[in-house]
Amino acid sequence: MNRKSALTRLEAILAVLFVVALIAAGVGWTMPRAAETLTETITKTVGGETVTVTVGAGETVTKTETIVKTSTVTVEKPAMGVVKIAVVSDIGGRGDLSFNDMAFKGGDEAVRDFGVEMIELISKTEADYVPNLETAARDPDVKLIVGVGFLLSEALVEVARKYPDKNFAGIDTFSQAIVKDKYPDEYPLPNLLDIKYEEHKGSALVGALGCLLAAYYNEQGANYKYIGGVFGIEIPVLWKFEIGYKWGCDWALKWYEDRFGKRAPIIGEDSIYGSGEGWQDGLYCPEAGQCWYKGRVLWTYTGTFSDITKGYEAAKPMFEQGAVAVYNIAGPLGLGINQAVQELAEERGLEMGPPFWIGVDANQDWINPGFIIASMMKRVDRGVYYATMLTLIGKFRDVVRENEGVLTLGIGTKIGGLTMEGISVSTLADLDEFIEMGVRAEELTGKKVLPMPPEEIKAKVKQMRDSIAPWIWEAVAELESKIRNGQVEVPLVVTEDAIAKWRELLG
Repeated sequence: MNRKSALTRLEAILAVLFVVALIAAGVGWTMPRAAETLTETITKTVGGETVTVTVGAGETVTKTETIVKTSTVTVEKPAMGVVKIAVVSDIGGRGDLSFNDMAFKGGDEAVRDFGVEMIELISKTEADYVPNLETAARDPDVKLIVGVGFLLSEALVEVARKYPDKNFAGIDTFSQAIVKDKYPDEYPLPNLLDIKYEEHKGSALVGALGCLLAAYYNEQGANYKYIGGVFGIEIPVLWKFEIGYKWGCDWALKWYEDRFGKRAPIIGEDSIYGSGEGWQDGLYCPEAGQCWYKGRVLWTYTGTFSDITKGYEAAKPMFEQGAVAVYNIAGPLGLGINQAVQELAEERGLEMGPPFWIGVDANQDWINPGFIIASMMKRVDRGVYYATMLTLIGKFRDVVRENEGVLTLGIGTKIGGLTMEGISVSTLADLDEFIEMGVRAEELTGKKVLPMPPEEIKAKVKQMRDSIAPWIWEAVAELESKIRNGQVEVPLVVTEDAIAKWRELLG
């Protein structure tokens, strides 16, 4: 792919998510003013129990739409004033195809469903965090301020303490830990909520998927020795991804042994993965009866979440060394991974992977249909959406108090009886949602942004998924089920001691 075509493609892709906020305009951005009497009730199925908020009066119009599976939450648009939420981005703002874009997507959905108004504040550097948060806090109509990303943790503490009448939520932040350390008498700060995710569990699912893909293709004569992972900045949040991914590969190769009564070819049995003390037949066995599939994952931390070229430079040698798939844990660096895959596809005349890459945060499967096997969806959008809902129903500070300031969204998680999940592996149904955003973006901009017509995208992704053995998807579903019901526990790694321990075991 030449530089000019790559830039053109990138611009087109970024255009999709740039207009996500505009898409919501089609369903209305503002709430009725005090002079109006009609109140709109929007019912969203989010699980658990029915919660009703009455903030206005008048005739009720009901709309129902399922987003999870059970029960309902009803929020009425007020007939007076304006309720605003503010979303303060991490560096870069819209256009990263994952983290920031998903946060704004959640805000867009809150606008659509709850009638709030969203203010977007883009952080170009870390120095923008506090000023952006304070700009939002000074607006009398803003009731909730969401900071997007680990790096906003300190800034959220500073501004939340200064504006105790406002609700603050941080995506992937550790703000309450800072409060506990620096201001123990204020812990937990009642207006501050850290929203975290069970990324380790979702990463285990795609790690299992990747290593079973290698086993499957090796059965047919291929020589895939590894899966790969391209990471951004080395921070504890990403350790959760890293070890979950590696652990998922180990679980999958042991599942393969149980299922087929033999080691997986090459990736399961070859001594290239290590030798010497503790190694037995290609496995690392530091203790009797405890063996690990160590060294099956090639991984690197690039030190950036914005330099797409570094994503390419990290991924290309992984594919050359025999990685069947490379996991994007670095936001927009996935475009660099995609470039590496596309080059190999063109060299080999491939219409479909392998090799593949694995998307992150959003459903990224549509970017290059047939070469993105799946995406680990970390539903940052639901974090923003749930924080807005909790604010509107008056439960935000109750959740802070009851959960020591931390809301964790994962697989099978419930908060106050409401199902609040935030982790999953992408499905064809998810793909429809993201393609629709692209379609509407094209309508608004008059520009071509999707790589091919929607039906072709869906057909190609389905063809790709159908091309691999059903037992691979069955294994991933089995792992998800066992995680959900507590039969298996994916290691949660967030400390230096823990990451050192697990890297010793898994590589």
